[in-house]
Amino acid sequence: MPDSYPEDFFVVNRWILKFAGMWRPDTDNVIIQALYTTYVIGIFLFVNIFFTSTEFLSLLYTYGNEYDLIKNISFALTHLMGAVKVVFFYYQGRNLKSIMSTLESDELRYESCEKSGFFPGLVAKSYKRTGIKYTVIFFMMAHATLTSSYLPPTIAALKYNEDDPESLLPDRLPYYSWMPFGFDTAGTYLIALGYQAIPMFSYAYSIVGMDTLFMNIMNCVGMNLEIIQGAFLSIRDRSLEKIDGAPLTADGLYNTAALNGVMRAEMRKISKHLQTVYRMCERLEDVHKFLTLAQTVATLFIICSCLYLVSSTPIGSKAFLAEIVYLIAMGFQLTLYCWFGNEVTLKANEMPFYIWQCDWLTADDDFKKSMIMSMARSKKPVYLTAGKFAPLTLPTFVAILKASYSFFAVIKNTSE
Repeated sequence: MPDSYPEDFFVVNRWILKFAGMWRPDTDNVIIQALYTTYVIGIFLFVNIFFTSTEFLSLLYTYGNEYDLIKNISFALTHLMGAVKVVFFYYQGRNLKSIMSTLESDELRYESCEKSGFFPGLVAKSYKRTGIKYTVIFFMMAHATLTSSYLPPTIAALKYNEDDPESLLPDRLPYYSWMPFGFDTAGTYLIALGYQAIPMFSYAYSIVGMDTLFMNIMNCVGMNLEIIQGAFLSIRDRSLEKIDGAPLTADGLYNTAALNGVMRAEMRKISKHLQTVYRMCERLEDVHKFLTLAQTVATLFIICSCLYLVSSTPIGSKAFLAEIVYLIAMGFQLTLYCWFGNEVTLKANEMPFYIWQCDWLTADDDFKKSMIMSMARSKKPVYLTAGKFAPLTLPTFVAILKASYSFFAVIKNTSE
């Protein structure tokens, strides 16, 4: 059907989380499940516990160099947040899956109405495409950040020739972390690159997977709110398609009993849908608020440190390019949180206006009372927040960028 609802709204997010070792494959095959369990345990122990600890241990080696220390802290903090998100999903994944399942429920779906221009399936498909688009963009940014850091030293190591005095082997790895072996030859340097790259790409999958999952849940909430708005506007036309006979009484002033009955049933369904969405917003806020706060604070420091590193790196150098890509990726991460949170707030604030336009003039008193109750509930603002301290809106996004630049200016002036 051209207006059928899309299936599996979160398909891309699930695949990314599977690679991160956070979402089990949908199969009953015992061997596959056993192999995946081994993979999950290995990733968790090596990447999120051991390697994350060694990154903070390496702070001891960069303590005397301000540039190296700030860069080390920035990446260690990013990867610590990646490890925190993995642990968070292990504890709260069931709640998040429940919210996702509820928002995709068949009970929250409507038939299309050509007369009112109401095509909920097309709306849902549009939102799914938006979610996939921004998930893929962030995924590509994360990989571009790592590629821009690992590609140049990899090429240099492959081209290194001990007999050529002009051939130089890099004296350090792209990121700071404790290594259990030396890497003063081309072969050991390539092994060290691989040893460090595996955790880095694992962090990328867990961070991108969790951030875009949260983004896409907010995106799905926005989709449901827009569909509810259309359902209110088209309620009478859709009800007319379900009855036989005249829609109005003999005097032409009121709906017939049959039409009133169908409209009341539709109003109950839409009101229940709206209450379900509000309840899912509250659950998402309760589950995610402290992780969102931690990510917001971490992003503030990371953007600040990125500005410092960019300002301290020669323009046009490979290191400058890598820092710029990383800065853009972190800014995009914060944008996802605030933009989609802002969309949820805006659509919720618009709801009373759509309820008012639901063609209620000829309806009975029960319908009008239900409409007024829904309008009263919709007047309460809906916010997703960072630990109840700040709403995820565009003004918050601007405030974080301003704070990051202010801290950068202080650090830069102090260092000079």
